[in-house]
Amino acid sequence: MKPDKEIFYNAKQLHQSGKIKEAQKLYLKIIDNNKNNFQLFFLLGTSFLQIKEYNKAINYLDNAINLNSNFADAFNNKGIALAEINKYSDAIKNYDQAIKLNKKKFSAYLNKGIALKNLKQYEKAIECYDLGIKLNPKNAEVYNNLGNIFKEQLLYEKAVICYNKAIKLNQNYAEAYNNLGIIFQAQRKFKDAAINYSKALNLDQNIENLLGNNFYNNQFICNWSHFDEELIKIKEGIIAKKSLIDPFIFLGISDNAELHKLNAEILINKKFNKPNKIFQKNNLRKSNKIKIGYYSAEFHRHPVLLLMMDVFKNHDKSSFEIFAFSHGPSNKEGDPWRKLVKPYFDGFYEISEKSTEDIVNFSQKLKIDIAINLTGLTENHRTDIFMHRVAPIQINYLGYPGTLGTNLMDYIIADKIIIPDHLKENYSEKVLYLPNCYQPNASNLFTDKRKIKKEFFRFDFGLPKNGIVFCSFNSNYKITPIIFNAWMNILKKVKKSVLWIYAYNEPARQNLKLEAKKKGVDPKRIIFAEKVSILEDHLQRIKLADIFLDTFPYNAHTSASDSIRMGLPLITMRGNSFASRVAASILSSINMSELITENINDYENLAIELGNNKFKLNEIKKNMIRNIKKSNFFNSEIFTKDLESIYKDLIKKS
Repeated sequence: MKPDKEIFYNAKQLHQSGKIKEAQKLYLKIIDNNKNNFQLFFLLGTSFLQIKEYNKAINYLDNAINLNSNFADAFNNKGIALAEINKYSDAIKNYDQAIKLNKKKFSAYLNKGIALKNLKQYEKAIECYDLGIKLNPKNAEVYNNLGNIFKEQLLYEKAVICYNKAIKLNQNYAEAYNNLGIIFQAQRKFKDAAINYSKALNLDQNIENLLGNNFYNNQFICNWSHFDEELIKIKEGIIAKKSLIDPFIFLGISDNAELHKLNAEILINKKFNKPNKIFQKNNLRKSNKIKIGYYSAEFHRHPVLLLMMDVFKNHDKSSFEIFAFSHGPSNKEGDPWRKLVKPYFDGFYEISEKSTEDIVNFSQKLKIDIAINLTGLTENHRTDIFMHRVAPIQINYLGYPGTLGTNLMDYIIADKIIIPDHLKENYSEKVLYLPNCYQPNASNLFTDKRKIKKEFFRFDFGLPKNGIVFCSFNSNYKITPIIFNAWMNILKKVKKSVLWIYAYNEPARQNLKLEAKKKGVDPKRIIFAEKVSILEDHLQRIKLADIFLDTFPYNAHTSASDSIRMGLPLITMRGNSFASRVAASILSSINMSELITENINDYENLAIELGNNKFKLNEIKKNMIRNIKKSNFFNSEIFTKDLESIYKDLIKKS
């Protein structure tokens, strides 16, 4: 039998060569006979850190620290393990101890800065990185991390300077190129984003969500040159449980609800440790009024607030107290929609720069009974707070058309069209059904009559006086090759028709014109709608179109209800995912299921038929207007009562 000293030496050799698990087996083999060897415990703890078994890492590193409390590396590594399970405050204490023991411990400054950023303590994080730069001014990683802070604060120009500095120090720094791509995409500098994503992909294709970021950037400019092959690669990656694409982006390119769920689970499992179960449903503090917390990044001019505005206004204040928790951009205080909605709440709280712990504690202090997550996994989401339970009952609703991939979100609110029984298995949450369409709508959007132009004409927007005007007012990143091909087939079969669509950036417009030309359609038949600053003007111009052609797999949501409100028929194709069934839900709620199709051929044929048969199209319009009047689709008071019934039933059952 080999002596322990020789086994320990062999283990270290294996460890240094990257054979972590083999080294670990040898460490464990001799540990019982070497309980005073702090280095053995340190290396064993480090090995568990490297294979992402963080609690075991902490346990063995604690043993090393107990044996030798003057070893900075042990405190630093323990801090890393604690940070990985989101215990950032505890991690910082260990980084501080490492720095106390070794003032020049650069990695401890770097790690501490990351933990401070995650606690939203941005100024302290910047100070930490400044100290790190003084210690190691030629280290690219510290500049990349400093850029991440500025990126999170939306200080894009400062972030770009940091990322460029990192790249200057290390021209093969893939993560910095990816971060530059993200910044340029956010600034709508799509060509610059594409250049940097390409550089990152050439260096390291395994960077988290890089492939998806590049795909999304191409969608914004309607560049579909590699659409099919990249979609296959993304789907295969999701099946292999790789973090290749942000869940929200994936909703727009596939209606595979099973993969949507798996992709959301990948994010949850990667980003969040096991949940804190301090709050359970049986801990509800039943009082005279039910306390509802609405958590959203969209308490400003945004479709989610537009849809929810009347719900907030109509809540029965004798039965409910409602609170707003805003975790979106903090520079929206001057937004007129925010000013309008604030008085509807019993409390409106800005939490965008609050830590997870602070938000959870504050929600507990307010004794929130039901937390409504209105943002899901879209921009500026705060999934972290729900993973630690801000309320005994947590609900995924409206802002994200899909599952959040965790049963810590207890419920999702939908309707029978959105999530029929045979698709329930694709949702981690239990499904709560509203009796009609899941989507709330304001009873009357015309909040300022003075802003409405009395009458618009087609020539105001470059539309032909005669001929069918097909339109799609969805964002152009929702346009996929299959749907654009269908649109071109429709134009070819409906003479003198045009397509009126959104495409705000010039590269997208040029690419769409090129695609039209490839399909044998005169590019002049595509007319681009410009942004209008006044919502009421946009609604009025909708009436100039004849038929709304929906996108797939990400349907029109707010755009669909806007079109219905203005009497514009909408043709949709229903898929298997939440996002691909929204327009079908809206049309069903006004008894217009004849406008719902199940495949691309039927979608094309219906549009061609209505485009060539004005009598039938006019009958459709008349029926739709008549059905809207009969329905409760735009009755926000009834909708709010239906929603409140769900809340009340949940409290009764708890």
